[in-house]
Formats: sequence, C-alpha cells, structure tokens
Amino acid sequence: MKFKGLIALSLLILLLLGCSKQEMIERSVCGVSNPTANLPWLKEFTEKMQQGEYGDCSKCIMYLESYNSKDVLIVENFPDNCVLCQVRECDGSYVKFKNFDENQNFINSLKKDMIIWKYKL
Repeated sequence: MKFKGLIALSLLILLLLGCSKQEMIERSVCGVSNPTANLPWLKEFTEKMQQGEYGDCSKCIMYLESYNSKDVLIVENFPDNCVLCQVRECDGSYVKFKNFDENQNFINSLKKDMIIWKYKL
C-alpha cells in the first residue's frame, strides 16, 4: 500500500513541476508592443542571440522584471553563465547595482514569469 502511495505522490510532484506559470507576454513593454520587433537595440540583440553570435543561446530566455519601478529585461542562461550579466533597461543600457546587497535583493525578488523572448529551435 505504501508503494502505491509513493507512486501517486511521485506522479503528483512530476505533474506540478511540469506545469509552468511562465508565458510570453502580450502587453506593452518599455512603451511598445512587441518589443523584440519595435525596440531596435532589442531586435538586434535577440537576432544575434538566435543566430549564435554570442555563443550557444539555445537555453536563453529573456524575462521582463521590475527594478526601481521600471521595466528591465533579464537574459537567463546567457552563454558565459554569469549571474545577471544581461540586465538591461529599456534603452539597452546595463542596470548598475549600487552594491552586492542590492544585487542579491534583486536576484531574490525575481519572478521569471513574464517571458519576452526565448530561443526558437
């Protein structure tokens, strides 16, 4: 009987892990709809990621987050594997954190639930 319960629990865990709250967003980002087409710097950046000009971006995902009440774009799994090496403001400039604690607080607050772009096979 315990074996059946363990199997049922395992299946439930797998089901929950398989479900994702992530979705491609359909709203205005950085003041434009479809930011990967309508923000010139972002269009160029995502095209280069897709073409592999920065290395293997096959696992790259760009999320919309908020920092200091502004939209910021974060690329996860960027080829050089640095933590938050690609945190950009709407104009394409890099977000500069004041100190380590501010950076850590930002990392801990990430939701990763609004996808702007991801690699297309």
